[in-house]
Amino acid sequence: MATRDMRFYSESAVRFLAAASARRNSIENDWLHTQRELQKIWPRPGRTVLALVHEGDEGLDAEDATDLLTVLAQLSPDDPVDVILHTHGGSATAANRIAAALIGRRNTAAFIPFYAESAGTEVALACEEIHLGNDANLTPIDIHIEGTPARDLVELAHKAGPRASETLRLAAKVAERALKDEAKTVDSLIHPNHKTAKARVSLGRRLTSGRSYHAELIRFDNAQQMGMNVIRGVPAALYRFIGTRRAQLRQLRDLDSQIKFVHRREPEPHVEVQAALGTA
Repeated sequence: MATRDMRFYSESAVRFLAAASARRNSIENDWLHTQRELQKIWPRPGRTVLALVHEGDEGLDAEDATDLLTVLAQLSPDDPVDVILHTHGGSATAANRIAAALIGRRNTAAFIPFYAESAGTEVALACEEIHLGNDANLTPIDIHIEGTPARDLVELAHKAGPRASETLRLAAKVAERALKDEAKTVDSLIHPNHKTAKARVSLGRRLTSGRSYHAELIRFDNAQQMGMNVIRGVPAALYRFIGTRRAQLRQLRDLDSQIKFVHRREPEPHVEVQAALGTA
């Protein structure tokens, strides 16, 4: 490691970081135990239960996709799988990878006690059936470019016309291409069981068009009207399961915040120490 990247921690900082590392390992072990316990009491015997649970602004990412795909790779294509979803969305790439893995399997179901929004909706629709809690919702799969809704960029550039800056025109082109490509991708990853409605516009295009925004809640009745294969109700154990995981995630977030504080307050190596090491 380059000397400029080294930090000389105080004794108290070293003790804290060691304790924080042990605490993090303990929380992750608790999570593994929580998942095993849910698998034991799951009211659908013989099914592998997988969970994608997030807290706050966290969402689906590459690590989620890799973890889920790793488990699926160890199962046979006919092994039934239930996926628990609790997320506000996340990476389109991660959602595409997970959905592609699920849609190729037989006998899959998504369970949503509260919400599976945007990218989470895409994952749910890759399963054969979707179980929604009484107050649960899906949402449109809205596409963003650098944090801005893609549809807004296209419409803004169109409205500005020749007065649109080169930057806006370029962003609008990227957004237009993303809307078209993602609509096609999402539509190919929606299980046929959810395409029962006779609609003029495909479900994938309807969800990704950007004309319905992330905040629009798709509840049970709306989902049925859109042709989705939804079932009302989820196992009661799921509500406690989600609560336990959210508490664990909050603890991990607090730990990370404290660790960052320790890193910020500890001094960089002294110049004379660097000189003694021949690096000044």
